Amino acid sequence: MDTQSIGTLLSPSTYSDSTKTGSIKSGGTTERDEENFTKDNAASPIDLECHIQAERITKILDEAVYKTKLALCLPNLVQEYRTLSSILSPQHMEDLIFIFEQYDNPLFSASLLNMAAMEDIKAGDVSLKNRLNPELGHLMYIMNSYPALRPKVEEMMEEMKTEYSELGEMRQSASGIEYLLTLEHFRQLMVRQMETTAAEELAAKIKTRKLEASNEKLIAKIKEYTEKLKEENERFEETMKLKAELIAKLEKELATLNQEADIKLKKKILDSDRQMVLATRAHLVKNEMLKEEEVESREMYENLLKSHLIEEKNQRARRFKVETQLLSWLQKYDLEMGDKQIELDEFTEKYEDELQKCEELEKKLAEQDNEYIPLMEEREKEYHQEMTEKMNKFLTEHAARVIQHAWREVLANRAEKKRLKGKGKKGKKKV
Repeated sequence: MDTQSIGTLLSPSTYSDSTKTGSIKSGGTTERDEENFTKDNAASPIDLECHIQAERITKILDEAVYKTKLALCLPNLVQEYRTLSSILSPQHMEDLIFIFEQYDNPLFSASLLNMAAMEDIKAGDVSLKNRLNPELGHLMYIMNSYPALRPKVEEMMEEMKTEYSELGEMRQSASGIEYLLTLEHFRQLMVRQMETTAAEELAAKIKTRKLEASNEKLIAKIKEYTEKLKEENERFEETMKLKAELIAKLEKELATLNQEADIKLKKKILDSDRQMVLATRAHLVKNEMLKEEEVESREMYENLLKSHLIEEKNQRARRFKVETQLLSWLQKYDLEMGDKQIELDEFTEKYEDELQKCEELEKKLAEQDNEYIPLMEEREKEYHQEMTEKMNKFLTEHAARVIQHAWREVLANRAEKKRLKGKGKKGKKKV
């Protein structure tokens, strides 16, 4: 095993058998490019050499990426004993187990380097170098020589990358994955740079120059806009100062108003407390009065209840008496209704006979009315004429009497006037 461990110190060359386990993408692209170059007879040897060198560089980078992935996945692969035993040969499995034991416990190693590490550990130097041994290079060579491990390694790396993306702020502890990501990014940049032609690079440079020229113009415009913004900011600051002064004045006014409001609130609180005390006292007095009224009302209620119960008993007795009397009347009515019904039937028969007689009499009266009504009309006319004549005679006689009476008064007045005139003349003569 010492000879094997010494042999593994030498790193495998890029042209070893491990180059067969390069990336699938690079292999596919190189095969297509080789077919194109073989078909194209006009291709120059410089282009072929460049293509070969680019392919070699991509293979080296792919191998370096895969080895870093393999190194990062070693702790997880150690736990996958079944998968390793199913893929690796028995000899290689024994070598791996021995290397793991050497790496895990260097004190029990038989190699000279591990003996030196044991002496350093005895001296008190427990550093990382004392836990490394040359068998790890042989381990990497064995693991790299099995392409069947590649899918498992890729799966483990995907899981580790997802965990790394979920770490967030704790990514400082995953420096190996960061190194792998930077190496993959470096490979992509190298492949992109090797795939670009001189014409494309020249076009990119021209484009960058144009962008720089436009960038200078934009920078000048940005300077102009910044100056305008400075002026506007100065104006804004002046207006803000004025507004700040106004705000300070308003805050002072608010402070004074708050003080006045606090004083008013305190006064109102005191007034409300006084009113509340007075209201509580009045409420207590009213409560006592209401309690007294409650006692009185309860006594009245009990008295009324007693009187109502007595009245209810009397009413019930009276009702029972009335009901018994009503039942007796109903029985008496049922007994007497038979006789009364017979009398009623007789009276109804008599009534119907009388109705027939009455109808016959009405018919006779109607016939007599046909003769009697015109006679009565003639009689009324004669009576009316006679009465009108008497009235006219009475009116004429009365009018004559009134006229005669009036004429007599006129004559009497004239005679009296003459007499008065005669007396006046006699008196004058005597004088």
